[in-house]
Amino acid sequence: MTFHLKQPLMQTPAEDFAEAMSALASGVVLVTCWIGDRPWGMTVTAFASVSADPPTVLVSLAAEAASARAIAANRSFGVSILAADQLAVARHGSAPGATKFLEQHTDARAGYSESPVIDLALAHLDCEVIETVQVADHIVFFGQVRAVPELHQGTLLIYHHRGYRTLAEPGRHPHRPTERSLRCLSS
Repeated sequence: MTFHLKQPLMQTPAEDFAEAMSALASGVVLVTCWIGDRPWGMTVTAFASVSADPPTVLVSLAAEAASARAIAANRSFGVSILAADQLAVARHGSAPGATKFLEQHTDARAGYSESPVIDLALAHLDCEVIETVQVADHIVFFGQVRAVPELHQGTLLIYHHRGYRTLAEPGRHPHRPTERSLRCLSS
């Protein structure tokens, strides 16, 4: 099927797009990989679950980022979901232009994961790249989750309106949890 546009598609200014997207709260994760034999990680909010069966996630990284190049070469990455008390780790992984080696933040005992694991993260997903898609100046990596080595209790660190935040009432649920299902909300 072919679509024909009568007028050229207008492009939204990047600033307007960024402002609109800042209204969406996102969990903060560190995408981890190896650069040489050293653990490296980059803080991102462009992370999502794709499928529960098989377990699959996606991350979007700037194509020229050191993390993107290392993940493309090694075909694997990790995702550590950060807790509210891991603000220093999030800031370390998001410092523009800075090296993001993680020795001081990784779990040295994490022999159960092929990717570097952030110590005391709420969860870590060890992933194998199964697909990549170049979109504009980013690469979207689809990863099949090989292992979820360990889970920790705590409050999620979130990013909203260009700032790190936490949930107002940790551990309290204003609504009863829904029945656990592997189906997604869009089904």
